[in-house]
This record gives sequence, structure tokens and C-alpha cells, in this order.
Amino acid sequence: MAMPSERDDGLAALLADLEYAAKTPAKLRVSKISHLVDKVGHKAYEEGLTNASLSRLVDIVTLPNELDQASLGGLVRNLYPASKVPDAIVIKIAGGLGHGRSKPSYSVQGALLKWLVMVYDVLENKRILSQLYSILFNHLDTVAIRSQLCHVLSLVTRRKHVRPFRIQMLMELTRQAGNEPPLVGLMRVYKDFFPDIIVGDVTSGRASVFTHPDPEWRQRLGEIQEYHFQKTQDRLPPEKRTFSVTRKGVDGSKRKYSPIIPEVHTSRALESSITLEEIEDVHEFVRKLEKIELPNQLVAVINDPLLQKFLLLMSSDTNSKRIDSWLLAFFEDQLEDSTSSDSEIFEMLEAVLGYTRYNKTLPSACLTYLKSMIHSWNGVKDRDVVLDLLTYTPLGSFEGLHSSIFQPLEEAVLDDGSTESKVALLEFYRNLLDQWTVTLLSQHQPSSDASSAVTSLITHANSLALTMVQTCLNVNTLSKILAFYEANASLISLPSLRSTIRVTIPPTELIYTLQFTDSLSTISRLCAILALYKRAFEIAMSPKPIESLALNQQSYSKEYVNHFNGFLMDVCNCLWRSRAFNSSDPNALACLMAPAVTQILSKYVASIDTSMSLATLFSFSFSPVFCLLAISYVRELEDRAEDEIDLRHPGPPTSKSLLQLEKDGGLRLPWPDYKLGVLHYMENKGVKGVGELMYNTMKHLMTARENKA
Repeated sequence: MAMPSERDDGLAALLADLEYAAKTPAKLRVSKISHLVDKVGHKAYEEGLTNASLSRLVDIVTLPNELDQASLGGLVRNLYPASKVPDAIVIKIAGGLGHGRSKPSYSVQGALLKWLVMVYDVLENKRILSQLYSILFNHLDTVAIRSQLCHVLSLVTRRKHVRPFRIQMLMELTRQAGNEPPLVGLMRVYKDFFPDIIVGDVTSGRASVFTHPDPEWRQRLGEIQEYHFQKTQDRLPPEKRTFSVTRKGVDGSKRKYSPIIPEVHTSRALESSITLEEIEDVHEFVRKLEKIELPNQLVAVINDPLLQKFLLLMSSDTNSKRIDSWLLAFFEDQLEDSTSSDSEIFEMLEAVLGYTRYNKTLPSACLTYLKSMIHSWNGVKDRDVVLDLLTYTPLGSFEGLHSSIFQPLEEAVLDDGSTESKVALLEFYRNLLDQWTVTLLSQHQPSSDASSAVTSLITHANSLALTMVQTCLNVNTLSKILAFYEANASLISLPSLRSTIRVTIPPTELIYTLQFTDSLSTISRLCAILALYKRAFEIAMSPKPIESLALNQQSYSKEYVNHFNGFLMDVCNCLWRSRAFNSSDPNALACLMAPAVTQILSKYVASIDTSMSLATLFSFSFSPVFCLLAISYVRELEDRAEDEIDLRHPGPPTSKSLLQLEKDGGLRLPWPDYKLGVLHYMENKGVKGVGELMYNTMKHLMTARENKA
């Protein structure tokens, strides 16, 4: 990904104006759109577009807008990427093809397809077009963009894409269009892969010669990319690519952080001394490391990467206190000075954040200031900076930290009550948990206070996560919740911390809310998390050697473990056993469904279809989340055995329907093999969490998987 530079600011402003103008009808615009389009085009032609800017421009072009065709064409002609084109942009363009009021005009679609041809060599992942092959091919019946589509497909087509139904469609289109050259050219590409296919006189017409649409454009793109590569050869800003101190340029453009912080100067050096200002490369730095004199102001370390490296290698408590004293004096002045600007303070906080990320330690002066300012903070301004800084809060008593930092922080952030604020707070707790995990791993023997602080943090975040699912169930929110529990599952899976960190299970209501969402990825990730929790419980409760008993302070009541086992039983009952909401099995919680409600729903299902039951509706075959994968697995088996079977399965598989299918001359697929096959099929499609839970919960499945492997 390209590193941002000062030039991006000017382009970002232009793009913001263009985005606004694109949503404003022409009669209501204050100025001509053509001038703005020309400025954006000139900027893109001269300097190229970062991935972020390129993505914004593609959004403007492909999403519904009020721009005229000339403006849209001008924008597409100047889409010069400065680096490799990411998959997301290619997907956006593919999604913009076709008919519909929300789609771009055909001339714009054609221009975008032509652009794909011209940037084909600089795609980050050329396989993305292969993955989108079906989408592109299915638009060949659109005459207005057929020529450009054929060119793109000619570049992408490989042997695996040449299928009988596509050959048939191409032949039909070619006959209808009177041997249109682009179609004939694409058909010849197909025939090159399979010379034996019989296509009659379809390829006898004049074929289109697919040449580069605009060599001059491609030449300019090469110049832009070469310049960008030289400028960002190791993906780091200049001050981090060189071993020399940072100096403010004449126009101040090189300064990235707060200008309040002094630069590196060493005025007490003798003639025989070595100063940081003299260092020019890494070899000289290493050779003279032990002879380098400290600069006047050690707080310059916040702005200077070379000084950061030096102090990290030559660390001492005295140096840390000097830096902390300067910061403390600065923050005290800001608190006492009523005329100080907020921008200056947050500029300093952003600078300290960069230093903290490098040093992995939050200066105590900064933490003291944050404790003071949180009470008057509105929870919105520079929220990311404040939360990122507090992520490095030292591990300590959770009760003390909660009263002094976390509680006022929550009051400020959650003041507006929005979902976004809750998500931001949960992300903060996840990042804090990650940092505390690193701290625990660095300790030879974590204290009981440290482990209890982690447990309290997780318990506290449990309540927040439960509140979030009660107010918002979109995929993004659920993904953030799962990310927190994935961090927790990773923590309790660490061998060195198993004896000190307690397994704290998520709230029951949260588990079942996540289980019954309509998102495949959500359910898969939930199952993977539960599998890790189960493994952690097994290890924690396994017999220990006498000499290690003193180290293992964790104990779990039978009720606590059985309650967790209820989650596993209910998930397996729904997905595997076709016994959803069963409460008679050991530890089963019936997904917290009241018996009266289960009875009413069962009667309702039976009234719709007597062959159906509520207990089976959440299995692989009938679940709205898994049914497509399940039937796709069966269809693929049938495709492979097409010459050996007389009948295909008509609907969702059940144990009875599969038995009947075999009797009628269809596929032979025993019910246990079907379910295990669906698990394997999902794993091959990247849906691995469900299988992990099933294999870890039912031991006979693990044996079956090993035998099949």
C-alpha cells in the first residue's frame, strides 16, 4: 500500500468537492463541473493516484451520480494508479456492469473495461479477474460493451474457463451478431485451448485483433509507477528509510508530528565526540553506537526515528525520566493555560502515539494527562488517538483502572449512545487485551493481580458486547464482537498462560444471538471460538503432575463447565443431530428457548408442511445459512457421477430422501457420509469453524476425518 504524502491533501480536497458535485444536480451547482474534473485529471496525470484516491474516483464513476458523460469519461481516462491496483477496485468495476438505473451508462462501462485492459499488467492479483469470469462472461449479451468485454476475457481466459455451455453461448451470439469480430476473436481464443471442439463456420469470419487500446496512456502509467516505486521503495517515509536525524525543511513539509517538540541538537559535544547529527547510514550508526553523545533535549525522540533507535538500544531510567519530565511540564502548562488550543494538545498526543507505538510504553506523564482530561473530553474529538494511547495503559488492578480511566472514558465515548461509539469502545478493550497479553508473556511468573485484571476486563467487555447485540445486528458490529472473543480465545490458548489466566465464557444470550444470525462467516467464527474455549477447558481440567499443582491456581465448578458444555450441545443439536431446541440431552440449554414457545413453533411448522419439523430446520440441509453449501456439495457429487446415475436429488437431503434416492437409481450417499462430506466441503470453501467445533465435540468425527484424509 502506498504511503501518504503531502500531495494527497490537495487531491483529497478536490475529491471531496467532486463527490459533493456528483450528488448535486447540474442546475444547483455553483461552478462548472468541467473545471473540477480537469483539476482532478491533471493531478492524476502528473502524480498518479493512491489506492484510496483511486477507490474514491471509481466510486464516483460507478455509483449513481449527477455527472454528465463527458465528465465521467474524463475521469476514467485519468485513472492513473500510482501502485498496484487492489482487488476491491476490480470488483467494484465488475459490480457496475450490466443493466439497471443504478448502473453507469454503457459508454462509461465500456471505458472502465478498456481501463481494466490497460492496467491488467499492474493488477495486484490477476487471478481476481479469473474469479470474476462468470460475471464478465454473462454480460456478453450486452452489445454496447461486448467489444471491451471480449478483450478483457481474451486476456483472462484459461483452459479451465472453456466450458461447453460457454462455447454454445458464444456460437449463438456469433450467429446472431453476424460473426461480429470481437466474438470471433474470443471464440478463436477458446479454440486455441481446445482445437478439437467443433464450432462450424463460426470462426471463419473476420476476427478482432486485440491490441492495446492506448499505448501512450500505458507509457505514462509506467512513468508514474516507476517514480512512485523509487519514492516508496521500502514502503516507509523518508525519515524512516534513512539513518539520519529528522530536519525540518524550509517550508516545514518534512515535519510529520508536532512542531512544538525540539529537533535533535547536541551542543555539548567535544571535538572527539560523536553526535547523532553526524550519522548518515546504518553501518556508521552500529560502528559508533557506544560513542554517541546524548542530544540536549531527549524529548526530541518523539519526532525522530533515529533517536528512537538509539535510546531503545541504550535505554536507562534516567533517560526515560528526562523525557517524562518534559512532557509533564508541557501538559501541566496546557491544563493551566486557558488560552491553549485543542489542536495543539491533540497534535502533541498524536506525536506521543507514534513514539508509544514504537517504544510499546506509554509515558507516565501522558497517562496522567489523559486521566485529567477525560472528564472534560467530549468523547468524539480525536477519539482514535485517545483510545490508541490508552491501549498502552499498564497492566494493574482493574478496579483501580476502571474508576480512574475506564469508567470516565466509557461515559465520554458512550455519551451519544450510538452503535459506532460502542464498537469503538469494544475495539479499544480488544486492543488493550492484546497489549496486556504481551505484558503477561513478558513476565516470568505473572502475578495473581495481573491475571485477575485480565479476567475482570473480559467480564466487563462481556456486558458491553451483550448490549451491542441487543441494539444492532449488522455484520460489521458482530464481526467486531467476534474479534474480541477471538483475541480472548487466543489468550487462553497460550501454553505459558494456561495456569494463570481463567477461562471466562461469553454471556449465554450473546452465544445464541450470534448462532442464529444469517451470516455464514459469523457462525463459522463463533464455532471456531467455542472449539478453542473447549480445548482450553480440557487442558485446564486435565490431571497435573504433583510438582505443577502449585502453579495451577485455576479451578472451575461443575456447574460452570456444564453451562459451557450446554453451548456445544445446542450447536451440535441444531447443525448435526437435527435436534434443535432439545432440552432432554445432558447439559442442553435448548438455546434458551422456553418449552411453550418451542411447542407453538413446532405446531406452526407442522401446519405448513407435515413432512417438516422444527428440530430439523437448523440442520445443514434446511438452515438458510448452510443449505446452499449442502446442496452444492450434493450437486458436485452428482456431476462427477453423471454417467452412473439415473436420477438427481430433488431437494434438501434427509436420511430418508437419500435412502430413497439410492433405491431409485440415484447417488449412493449414506446420511453420515453426507454430513461429514458437507463439513469437508465447507472447509474447502474456507468455512472451517463449524468443522473445528464438530470434530472437537464429537470424537468419532475426528477419526472419520483422519480416515478420509
